[in-house]
Amino acid sequence: MLKRVVRRETHSPRTVLAVVVLVLAALAAMYTGIEVVLHLLGLGPLLVAPGAALAWLTMLPDEVPQAAVVAGGAVVAVIGVALVWLAVGPGRRPKHELAVSSHAVVVDNGVIALAVAERVRRELDLSKASVVIGIGHRSADVTVRPEPGQTIDKGRLREIAEAELASYDLSPRVRAHARVVRAADTGGLS
Repeated sequence: MLKRVVRRETHSPRTVLAVVVLVLAALAAMYTGIEVVLHLLGLGPLLVAPGAALAWLTMLPDEVPQAAVVAGGAVVAVIGVALVWLAVGPGRRPKHELAVSSHAVVVDNGVIALAVAERVRRELDLSKASVVIGIGHRSADVTVRPEPGQTIDKGRLREIAEAELASYDLSPRVRAHARVVRAADTGGLS
């Protein structure tokens, strides 16, 4: 039961997207049905007669420049791939489960980042602005900008971050990647 609750908290439902796609499909089907019924009753179309729309679609490749047809097809293909990806993709929220007790404990990645940053800051005697942490689904990016003259060992930095992350017993496990950026560097990492 708790696994289900944790999954619900750590994964995003696709309800809104599914409703939007289904409403659009239902509207298209209703419109097509109305046009077909109006055609069968011998009345004029609301927008375009079904036969005229079909004739326009069959003549489209001949009357429109080939580049426009290819571009339109590419747009439709990209939309299709995006919808398939959203349907089968994991949809993870930026949260992790803590296995610290028999209760379900879910923590936002921002909270984990703040805690790891505080531990790194205290252990290495750094200012708050000198430590930047980014927590992903399976990795933590620990970036430190020491003051001029201050030496930080990248291995020690990684050990501190790994120890803090290990103390939370996160699920899935998060690995730390450490970077030390020198103030004199122009964007280079050491």
